Amino acid sequence: MSDTLPRSDDLEATWNFVKPGIDQILDRDGTSSLKTNRVQKVLSPRMYMEVYTAIYNYCVNKSRSTGHFQSDVIGKQMNQSSILVGGEIYENLKSYLKDYIANLKKDDNETFLNFYVRRWERFTIGAIFLNRVFDYMNRYWVQKERSDGKRHIFDAHTLCLMTWKEVMFETHKTELVHEILEQLDLQRRGELVNKTAITVAIKSFVILGIDPSDLKKLNLNVYIQNFEQLFLQNTKEYYTKMSNEFLQTHSVSEYIEKANECITFEEKDMVLYLDSHTTAPLSAALNQVLIANHAEELKREFITLLDRQDQRLIKLIYELMKRDYRMLPDLVDTFDTYIKRVGNEEIDKLLEAHQRNEANEPHSRKQAGLPPRDYLHCLIRVYKLFYNITIDCFDNHPAFAKALDYGCRCFINNNSFALPPGSPKSATSKTPEMLAKYSDQLLKRSTKNAEQIDLNVDDIMTVFKFLADKDAFEMHYRKNLAKRLIHGSSKSEADEEIIIQRLQSENSLEYTSKITKMLQDVKLSKNLHDEFTSFIAQDSDSSNTAREKIPELEPLILADNVWPFSYQPTEFTLPPILESSKNKLEAMYTEKHSGRVLKWLWPMSRGEIKAHIGKPGKPPFLFTVTIFQMAILALFNDISTLTFEQIQERTNLKATQIASNIYPFVKMRLLTQSPEGVDNMIRLDTKYTLNKPYRLSKTSVNFAAAVKNDLTFTSGINGSSLNEDEISEQKTAEKELNQQRLMFLRACIVRIMKAKRRLPHTSLMNECIAESQQRFNAKVPMIKKAIDNLIEQEYLKRTDDGECYEYLA
Repeated sequence: MSDTLPRSDDLEATWNFVKPGIDQILDRDGTSSLKTNRVQKVLSPRMYMEVYTAIYNYCVNKSRSTGHFQSDVIGKQMNQSSILVGGEIYENLKSYLKDYIANLKKDDNETFLNFYVRRWERFTIGAIFLNRVFDYMNRYWVQKERSDGKRHIFDAHTLCLMTWKEVMFETHKTELVHEILEQLDLQRRGELVNKTAITVAIKSFVILGIDPSDLKKLNLNVYIQNFEQLFLQNTKEYYTKMSNEFLQTHSVSEYIEKANECITFEEKDMVLYLDSHTTAPLSAALNQVLIANHAEELKREFITLLDRQDQRLIKLIYELMKRDYRMLPDLVDTFDTYIKRVGNEEIDKLLEAHQRNEANEPHSRKQAGLPPRDYLHCLIRVYKLFYNITIDCFDNHPAFAKALDYGCRCFINNNSFALPPGSPKSATSKTPEMLAKYSDQLLKRSTKNAEQIDLNVDDIMTVFKFLADKDAFEMHYRKNLAKRLIHGSSKSEADEEIIIQRLQSENSLEYTSKITKMLQDVKLSKNLHDEFTSFIAQDSDSSNTAREKIPELEPLILADNVWPFSYQPTEFTLPPILESSKNKLEAMYTEKHSGRVLKWLWPMSRGEIKAHIGKPGKPPFLFTVTIFQMAILALFNDISTLTFEQIQERTNLKATQIASNIYPFVKMRLLTQSPEGVDNMIRLDTKYTLNKPYRLSKTSVNFAAAVKNDLTFTSGINGSSLNEDEISEQKTAEKELNQQRLMFLRACIVRIMKAKRRLPHTSLMNECIAESQQRFNAKVPMIKKAIDNLIEQEYLKRTDDGECYEYLA
């Protein structure tokens, strides 16, 4: 050991020896460097070892000199122990630190913040070295004292921090925090500040948060109470003033950008100074002063932005509002309401444009109504507009996606066209029917509307998923499908099957069961046609000449209760040339399927006939006609002029049926009517003459397609209407739909009650409504009617109190 070391039993000599080393460690004269070669500049290795050894010698020597013997309780065993010493030198260090810190002075023209940071950084470095030279005292005396419950005793490093907190921090914390907040405000205004000084100063609040009972435990009380609370209050005041002043001179759209800019700055730049504990309360403070305090202005601007379709600002306002879960629902509700309003407004505009077009064409034939293409295009356009906003601006947030679905469902099912004002509560929306009509246009083989089909299957399924009355769509779709299949007008079987598969995936197999069976019937009918052709060829009673006179027949055998029409007996005299084919088909089918009965659906039948009525040498015309038109034209094989009465007698058709089928012939000048005029068409003495030679630029004419479309006139006989069949068809469709719904509800009620056995009235109603939602919106009166039917049929009974229903096994 060096001769310069003090005596180990002399406290004063030991302290006087140690003190110069402490002065150098803490840079009492302020001359040492802060960053470079810390160990060499702060304390030389020789001095470090001598200071450490002096403290070690003192503690060890004093501990030995106070040794004594201590016996155990029963006196059988004696143990020698030493009393650990370090209290005197600990108190000297504590007094030294207080004096050192109290005498620290800032330079002229130096802010307190810079002074505090400069001295704090140097002091904390010195505290680390002090902790090393007092290591022996820390490991033995301090540890023993703290284990005995003396929590006011600390290791040298902690003692330095606690003394700094007591002498420097507590005395000057108000001034320090004030200067920090000033610097932060300057940075918010875009001015240059000493970021390092701010960071170090704020970090000191965290470091000084020492828990005397547990030195390893992080304690943020000093940081929270002395800085965080004041920082948050200052932030609120700053941005409250800034936002109010900004809105006085700028638009709300500009404020949205400014608010996002401020929040981004605070949460990316400002938080670099702060402890992570402040992140959440800072966000809450920003949400309050920048967003919640101006929520009304933002919500009004949100509607304006939607009107402008400014997706960039819509996304920014969403980013603002989603920060506070309490504000997002208001934005979602506004979005939902806006979708419904815009959807209804677009439909109103479409109807107004359609009415103007009709008014501008007064001499054109009466329009059939709003074109399905225009209606569906309007629905899809509105949906895609808000779908893109939901995806691009709202990141497909579940709440906004739900609002999109609900808003679209409302305006798609309930608008001024789908349910006109004054419609009864039981009325069904027209949207399912329009969707079915457009689907028919998409799937039908036609060059007329090819250029108008600009929507696809995905668009159809998009509207379908929003339909409240999916059963109505299924009914209308089946009717149109039946016409396509019967008349062979489908583009392709593959397209039909794609639609069915999509409908199944959106709903269920049960939903498309009848549609699937219809396609199966057509496939089986093709096989039957091949069999019938072979049957005719093998008929031993038919000669080659006879076979040539038998018209080719393509029968369609349709299952009852699957196809969307029922058998109705029709008084009709079949043309003699078709009788042979009809009889042979019945004979073949009866022989193969005994017990089955064929019922002929003459109103659904069509055919093609060749007409040699052109100029000599010209190819024959090919007419596509209904079976009734075929019967009418066949009469003109023998005579060129017939009266209406003669046609009616020879065909046994009703007057309205003759008129609706003969009208296309008159319009296309195949027949000449005398006297002319719609009102004279079904007079008994009206004459119809075949135009021969018939002049027409094209040789193929579809008269059958014009039967319904061109039937827009009324007869003068008893004021009856020639389009009464169409009106009757609409009523029949509505009646059929209600019957299907009633049957569904009855089955639904039986299924529910069979499982529950007993249910209150309200519970049964709610479960029925829930189960039927996939198909239609069940109305309460219809559910009650279904319940009453089941009670009459003794499936259910009311309890004595009349409040519940019981299932009868």
